[in-house]
Amino acid sequence: MPDGETVHFNTTTTTTTTTTPPIMEGKPSCSSSSSSTQHHSKDPRSIARKYQLELCKKAMEENVVVYLGTGCGKTHIAVLLIYEMGHLIKKPHNNICVFLAPTNALVEQQARVIEDSIDFKVGVFCGGSKKLRTHQHWQKMAEDYEIFVMTPQLLLRSLYHCFIKMESISLLVLDECHHAQIKSNHPYAEIMKVFYKSSSVKPRIFGMTASPVVGKGASSPGDLPKIINSLEDLLDSKVYSVEDTVELERYVASPVVRVYHYVSTINDTSNCYSGYYKKLEELKQQCISMLGRTKGDHQSLRSTKKLLARVHDNMIFCLENLGLLGALQDQATPADALNVDASRILLSGDPSERSALVEADENITYDLLCDRYLTQVAESFASACTKDGHDSDLSCIEVLTQPFFSSKLLCLIGILSTFRSQPDMKCIIFVNRIVTAQSLSFILQHLEFLTSWKCNFLVGIHAGLKSMSRKSMNAILEKFRSGELNLLIATKVGEEGLDIQTCCLVIRFDLPETVSSFIQSRGRARMPQSEYAFLVDSGNQRDLNLIDSFKNDESRMNVEIADRSSNEIFPGFEDRIYKVDSSGASISSGYSVSLLHHYCSKLPHDEYFDPKPKFYYFDDQGGTVCHLILPSNAALHQVVSLPHPSTETAKKDACLKAIEELHKLGVLTDFLLPQVDDMIEEESDVNGGATSEDKGCREELCEMVVPAALKEAWAHTGDSVHLNSYYIKLIPVPQDRAYKKFGLFLKASLPQEAERMDLDLNLAHGRYVEAKLVPAGVKIFDKDEMLMAQHFQEMFLKVILDRSEFIQEYVPLGKNDSDVHDSSTFYLLLPVLSHDYLNTMSVDWKLVRKCLSSPIFRAPTPAKDHEIISSGAHLHLANGCWSINDIENSLGFCPQKNAFFFVTNIVWDKNGYSPYKDSDTTSHVDHCYQTWMLELKILGFSKDIGSSLSLLPSLMHHLQNLLVAIELKQRLCVEFPEAAEVTIPRVLEALTTEKCMERFSLERLEILGDSFLKFVVGRHFFLLHTSVDEGHLTSKRSNAVSNSNLVKLATKNSLQAYIRDQSFDPSRFFPLGRPCPVICTEQTEASVHCHGDDTDHFKANEIACNKGHIWLHKKTIADVVEALIGAFLVDGGFRAATAFLKWIGIPVDFDASHVIKACLDSQIYMPLAEQIDIGSLENLLGYNFRHKGLLLQAFRLEFLGDAVVDYLITSYLFSVYPKLKPGHLTDLRSVSVSNQAFANVAVDRSFHKYLLCDSDNLAKAINTYANFTKTSSSQTALFVGPKCPKALGDVVESCLGAIFLDTGFNLDHLWKIMLSFLDPTKAFSSLQLDPIREIYELCASHNLALEFSATKTGKSFLVEAKVSGGNFSTTASASNTNKKDATKTASHMIYLKLKAEGFAPKCKSLEEILKSTAMEEAILIGFNEQHIDIAIPDENLKMNESPVSNQKINDMTDSRSPTIVAVSKRLGNLHVGEKTSPTVAEINNGTASQAIGTLPHKSAKQRLYELCAANCWKPPLFEVYREEGLSHLKSFTSKVVLEIEEEPDKLFEAVGEARTKKKNAEESVSEALLWLLDSSGYNH
Repeated sequence: MPDGETVHFNTTTTTTTTTTPPIMEGKPSCSSSSSSTQHHSKDPRSIARKYQLELCKKAMEENVVVYLGTGCGKTHIAVLLIYEMGHLIKKPHNNICVFLAPTNALVEQQARVIEDSIDFKVGVFCGGSKKLRTHQHWQKMAEDYEIFVMTPQLLLRSLYHCFIKMESISLLVLDECHHAQIKSNHPYAEIMKVFYKSSSVKPRIFGMTASPVVGKGASSPGDLPKIINSLEDLLDSKVYSVEDTVELERYVASPVVRVYHYVSTINDTSNCYSGYYKKLEELKQQCISMLGRTKGDHQSLRSTKKLLARVHDNMIFCLENLGLLGALQDQATPADALNVDASRILLSGDPSERSALVEADENITYDLLCDRYLTQVAESFASACTKDGHDSDLSCIEVLTQPFFSSKLLCLIGILSTFRSQPDMKCIIFVNRIVTAQSLSFILQHLEFLTSWKCNFLVGIHAGLKSMSRKSMNAILEKFRSGELNLLIATKVGEEGLDIQTCCLVIRFDLPETVSSFIQSRGRARMPQSEYAFLVDSGNQRDLNLIDSFKNDESRMNVEIADRSSNEIFPGFEDRIYKVDSSGASISSGYSVSLLHHYCSKLPHDEYFDPKPKFYYFDDQGGTVCHLILPSNAALHQVVSLPHPSTETAKKDACLKAIEELHKLGVLTDFLLPQVDDMIEEESDVNGGATSEDKGCREELCEMVVPAALKEAWAHTGDSVHLNSYYIKLIPVPQDRAYKKFGLFLKASLPQEAERMDLDLNLAHGRYVEAKLVPAGVKIFDKDEMLMAQHFQEMFLKVILDRSEFIQEYVPLGKNDSDVHDSSTFYLLLPVLSHDYLNTMSVDWKLVRKCLSSPIFRAPTPAKDHEIISSGAHLHLANGCWSINDIENSLGFCPQKNAFFFVTNIVWDKNGYSPYKDSDTTSHVDHCYQTWMLELKILGFSKDIGSSLSLLPSLMHHLQNLLVAIELKQRLCVEFPEAAEVTIPRVLEALTTEKCMERFSLERLEILGDSFLKFVVGRHFFLLHTSVDEGHLTSKRSNAVSNSNLVKLATKNSLQAYIRDQSFDPSRFFPLGRPCPVICTEQTEASVHCHGDDTDHFKANEIACNKGHIWLHKKTIADVVEALIGAFLVDGGFRAATAFLKWIGIPVDFDASHVIKACLDSQIYMPLAEQIDIGSLENLLGYNFRHKGLLLQAFRLEFLGDAVVDYLITSYLFSVYPKLKPGHLTDLRSVSVSNQAFANVAVDRSFHKYLLCDSDNLAKAINTYANFTKTSSSQTALFVGPKCPKALGDVVESCLGAIFLDTGFNLDHLWKIMLSFLDPTKAFSSLQLDPIREIYELCASHNLALEFSATKTGKSFLVEAKVSGGNFSTTASASNTNKKDATKTASHMIYLKLKAEGFAPKCKSLEEILKSTAMEEAILIGFNEQHIDIAIPDENLKMNESPVSNQKINDMTDSRSPTIVAVSKRLGNLHVGEKTSPTVAEINNGTASQAIGTLPHKSAKQRLYELCAANCWKPPLFEVYREEGLSHLKSFTSKVVLEIEEEPDKLFEAVGEARTKKKNAEESVSEALLWLLDSSGYNH
């Protein structure tokens, strides 16, 4: 360091150790010139200040917390440190640097600084991105980036679930590190306590702060050193600062601190606001009285009262701090500060949002009470603002007086007015409430004399404001930096770290609450001669003292850091940790609370049921115990914590226990994530929805199976070859042409199922040829015959597939004879002579030799005319004179027409000079010279030979497909004997896709197999995972039956090689004699079958190689698996289908004991039997239950019922409509199994009348829908009427699931019941296909353009559909709380408009198709399982008794959450007995507490306080009513008084029993008052 320059560091004398790998020798440091060896184009050292370099050097040596004021360049020191440690994180190293910032805005800001300063790959991570929820995503991020800039919450979650490991972090930077307090639950503290301390390889720690003390600890002389020491201990670091402030002052300006005084409304002697305070209180009491007279859900009433109290407090605050106009302006937007969704829009002043919300939420009537209050307040304030002849226009100068504006607001306006004329002025006003920020922004924007101030407000993105998104927040900051805005009204979000260097005026409208807030907000004034202003009530000495205390606290912090007065630290507490050894994932008790809420949020829910954990606390001898109740559909129902000193620690203990139990139950994965989060995400390419970068993954390159019978080669070592022969019989229909007889010759014999293959080969114009194979024994070929046979086959393949070669004068044969063994198939197709009298055939060698003797196959010789044997026995052709015997029945070529011709016969009565077509001038010779001359090519190659050969490639293609199906069946028969039951045609159907253009395809079987797969897998999981909720069961089933899983299992078992996915293409026909020109090897495979863009990919898909590779869509592979399941199901029943599933790797088996247990466990629901008429419901169902509890239970049975009903209906449709096309069958199935179809069945059968429902909204929605469906017959009503509650359709599935289970899985019995009341065709008559699909299809058929646009207003979506084309255009719109439902309604409405305009569908509707389709008898397909015999439960168990104790029933009662069951998804509010008015003795014995359904061991006084808090009542007032007896034998009688605002004229009083202790006396009177409230209907 140069002489004369010194930097002093303030540090502690304590020492710390770290296992961070030391900087390697020779690696650069901040003061070393050798760092130039690092090849970075950006060098942050070039602009570094001296103290920054020195602090960086210190940070290289040990863990450091840098304590510097705002603007001193702490971030640049971090950048220097990253630069110097770059050798540890630069790729290809796997380690990373993690830079943490506490807010999203800071994350983005710091990331930009790092990217601008150094050349490292920086990843920005904040918020709840769905892309960062799997280990694969985080691994990809680690491969792509070297620096992670992220929020501590995100890092903590990633560490908990092992997305990121502490050992992989080389450098950990903590911005605003003062949040890492040992007593706090801040993520900084959790990261250090839970993960850093236990890490075997620790990262370097670098912290940054402008104030090492957070909260009010700096004011305590004893706590200040402890806070700093504890910060160092927790961060395993030393705090360093710069003692010599001279250099700092060169770079950072300190603002002038000024105090501006005003007179508050409270201290105002004129007391001009007292009347308004009184008026607000009157309006509040009026609303409370109205609330007391309102009948409705008590929870809604409580929420309304809380909301009203918050709105009232908000008005008081605004009146005090802003004045009448400030409070009046607040009427439009105060609800954003309330964070209550229902009121936010109602109070926003937007009429459309207001009306939309009223329609959407049936409870909004109660919240309108708050709106009424605000409206009355606004009218009162508006009246006051105009009573003196002044209006409330902010441009009016007269309003700048009290009470219109408060003294405090006028003081602020005066400051801004003073500074408005200064050039380049920028100001930040800090407030503590969001509502203040909004109101000030509105007022200042509308004051005309302050137009030079361009202002906006800045609050956190989680403040509940729709307008304050991360994008809008960044836009506001950018406008402020650029000067487009020069005034910001900000909450504390503007205090920490936001880099706004040009600000010169900071005003604290509200005083800071801590020294940290004081320092950080002051740091926003960065320009020279800046001002830091406070607005202080002149009569409030406490506020003045507070400002002085902040200054003193800052000085004391600096002194303490420079010279430590103590080494004491706060005692730490260790969170309990649950760790999974197999994965390394761990959860602290603190994090377990949020994880448990996350788990509950993933449970099935709807608008009527919001699954959340509930916590109850009661006193125990060792402390407070937390009783945790989970939602009814959770895998775990309740957990009780150990006693703890506080409710918070008891809550954490209960949550951690719950997490541990959920993991053991398998509901949480080994990474402690809900199964629904960790489920295998089905590849989008499998579903056909991949993005552009994923297109290459939609398909898989597969090498197709070549049947063994066709690929067995013959040996050439001997003198002869024995070949199996098969006569190919071709019969034309109609018999309008002749076919030459041919035979098939191959080494191996065909399987029995193929040797007599019979098929129809379709021709044009409805003609076809019946083709049959007839075994003809073994034929012996000598060497010469084999050579001739191969040459003949090569010849005719060239003729029919590559005939352009015959244009030449010479076509060589046999040049590939040496490569014959490279062929993939070995068979010969030869002309034969049949000997019917001997039932044999032989090769027509005479014909073979004649064809092969053609001159075109001989080497060229000098051209000369053929010898003429005798006159008239020859013809002169283009290539010479030929014998008539050679010409007739041969193949010729006409160069002029570029076409080949068969010469069928000779016309003997004419010669070349005969007139052409009776012409008088033109002869045949003239015509031939002018138009065409025939060249003779192949002798003896007649038309009937050509006709036969044109059919043989297609015949061999079909034979090969059949042999593939036979081989697959043979393979499966070896694996499991049940495979013998499936027929070969069925297997072939299951392997054949629609692209093959056959008369059959896999689609119908695939529909059936898909349904069966869902059914048996669902049944398996239902019995195997008894503790898992239906949501996770659905996720598990979805994983098992997903296309991606089916593809994985199919490829594992090589099933994809058997798939037939191509129609016959002669150009891809490469038998022996026609070698494939494309040679595919391991080295060339990728280039031969590469993926390009769509066009190139299509061409690549057409490339045929010698290995027979084809591209298969992965969904096609999955469809084939499902079709094979359907094939086994149709031919072999359930047993064969389940055997196939077991072989492929999908377990579906179950044990009979599981079924019995599920039935017996249902007895726990029997207490609900008293609430419904079970007999009547059984009559409606047509089934008498043996286990009545199953009828009362819907939990999980809906999952089972959904799967079994889907299969039953699919079986019904499959059998009733055997001729229905697969697409129509799919449409009909989707309509028939829809939830709305089942809901209509439930209404038709009156099932909804037996529902036990504890949600008033759900009950009302069900009744509304039921009444609507009974009175409405219009199909339009399906989309414009009331929404169908999902629970209504679920009840049908639940009932059928219960019957299925009660019968021991007797599907025959369930089939009969289903047919009796669930006729799928009836459902179709009242439902229609998806209207969105219908409108798209209609528009496409008429070339119309269709557009959808959606806007959200409150909780409702307004969707507009627009159709245009040519001169036609029309629109339709619909509104709904669900965007998809709104789109459906709009689609249906515009569909009707188009039909009215004459745009009719060009294809028949499904209903029309069904009417014209023949129906067969309904058959239950494949059921051949033995049902399980389940014993009837003990007759002594009465319907109103339960096999468990009352206590257990009550526990389960508490665990139920608002939802619906079939008949109930909860146990109901059960009580031990009827609630009666207890006697005094009963009260004393605690009976009342049981009667009102509270948890035991909880004091009555505590319950009373909780009841008051829940209802927003004032706390009860206790007093000693009577004191009797001597001093050592005194007894106390307590009295309690409770005032309820809803009924101001009523006062609740109670007097308890005498007790020897005051505490017990208060407990007694609390019991009495609780009973009184319960009797009066308040204890809910």
